[in-house]
Amino acid sequence: MKTFILKVQKAKILLAVGITATILAGCTNLDESPYTFTDPKNYYKNETELSSSLNSVYNGFRKMASDYKYLMKIECSTHLGQPSYTKENAHLINVWSDVNNASNSVSELWSRAYATINRANIVLGRGEGVEMDQAAKERIFAQARFLRGYAYFHLLRIYGGCPIPESFTSEETAPSALNIPRKSVDEVYTYLIEDLKYGIGKLPKKGEAGYDNWRVTEGACYAALGEVYLYRASMNNNNEEYLTLSKEYSWKLIDPASDGHKYELVKPYRNLWYWFNADAKNGKESIFELQFAPIQDQDCELHRQFGINVTESNLGSYMYHRFGPSTYAYLSYDDVDNRKDCFLTEYVESKTGNTIVFHPEDKGVWPGSHVGSVNGWPTSTPGNVKYYDRITDASLQKPAPNFYILRYSEVLLNYAEAANLLTPGQGVEQFNEVRERAGLTPITGISGQALDDAIFEERCKEFIGEGKVYFDALRTDRLGTLVNEFIKRGVLEKLYLFEPLQFAPKKGFLWKIPQGDYDSNPALSGEQNPDNVSGPILEYAKP
Repeated sequence: MKTFILKVQKAKILLAVGITATILAGCTNLDESPYTFTDPKNYYKNETELSSSLNSVYNGFRKMASDYKYLMKIECSTHLGQPSYTKENAHLINVWSDVNNASNSVSELWSRAYATINRANIVLGRGEGVEMDQAAKERIFAQARFLRGYAYFHLLRIYGGCPIPESFTSEETAPSALNIPRKSVDEVYTYLIEDLKYGIGKLPKKGEAGYDNWRVTEGACYAALGEVYLYRASMNNNNEEYLTLSKEYSWKLIDPASDGHKYELVKPYRNLWYWFNADAKNGKESIFELQFAPIQDQDCELHRQFGINVTESNLGSYMYHRFGPSTYAYLSYDDVDNRKDCFLTEYVESKTGNTIVFHPEDKGVWPGSHVGSVNGWPTSTPGNVKYYDRITDASLQKPAPNFYILRYSEVLLNYAEAANLLTPGQGVEQFNEVRERAGLTPITGISGQALDDAIFEERCKEFIGEGKVYFDALRTDRLGTLVNEFIKRGVLEKLYLFEPLQFAPKKGFLWKIPQGDYDSNPALSGEQNPDNVSGPILEYAKP
């Protein structure tokens, strides 16, 4: 049976194999013979070549999930983020006013997710003909399928149902055969869940000899399934079947009798992050994280989003100033909450010796009343150092912190939420594990809606700046209210970074399919996501 690679605009069809990066890394001169094209039919002959191709899937996933910062941009559409600099960027806090634009900044996710999917399909398709140990092949296939499945999960949450190419490119395929219609939401769920399940029993539980600890593991499969089923349950009126599956898959990593997973929370919280701990990568709390190094095309560029407007050698890596955690978010933390360590609120200038201080009483206004004084803060928000590198020389501008996709604290909160929704009061122990690591007193005698609200608030504090809260707020139908109230406060207090909300996002909110990709695939004709209409907008006039 012929199978095909999805067209992500005609010019974007990927035929690259995993050796591309190796070829490009070499130096050349005018006297050397030019490199020739490697025919895929002649490349996939052994385990080494197939493994090399798998690395291209990891690279594609890395670009999709973090290199281009879409998760951060989305989070700045919530109550937790805001533009960190000038009046001219007020519109950034109100992306909902541009919500029906099929060319918005999040649209790039579509093509980058499909680039990952296409690379995975090549590995799976070409790999069938490779003669090698079957168990080793299944490990490669399991990794490719996990990355493919999680890419579909990203697409599903942003765009809804989407096209599913069956496998890999065929040289004999007519261009018209690359026009693939959308699948339903349920069909995409079925497909991606099977991808995530495939690695159970085939992948190591954690890193081991001959299997790097940064690769996809069985533990990552369990964690991802717990997350996926919780999301699906939320979008289906807290469906009990899906909640039960979320609880069961999450418990696989929590159960003290678990055979070999043994994840635990890193204490204190600050030691999760490269800024404080050079050994933070792939630690005991990490289930799956993206790998970065300060070299060309492998550096973590998340510092370009959450930062402050300063280049300061005392801070290590180069800091940009596009977005930051909102002042509202900063003030929401209890004084004893050690997660506040990840907010940068002061630093010492290397040239002057002056201590520069963030003043929350400025309420997010830039310049605030303190700007211009010796200790004035240069932007409207505190910094977020989760993805900064204190070690890297500022001139390099290529920080190396990894990016967490799945970590154990999320598993605990996923379990707590699902368990409480099924049986009010269950899951409070796991919820309190996260609180206690933050230095907070355990909460007792809480259940039902009160516990559900507390779990959500805990997610906001635990995962700020990690690109997760937007999806949690959306699936629980809290996003519209939270954003509306947040912007309302800014408008009423006449903070010029805020404009009245034009659209209150509901649970079923979807972004438009990118126009270029929509137009290039005739099978999508008539399948564009409809314009969103607002629910009731809160009044912005003072009483």
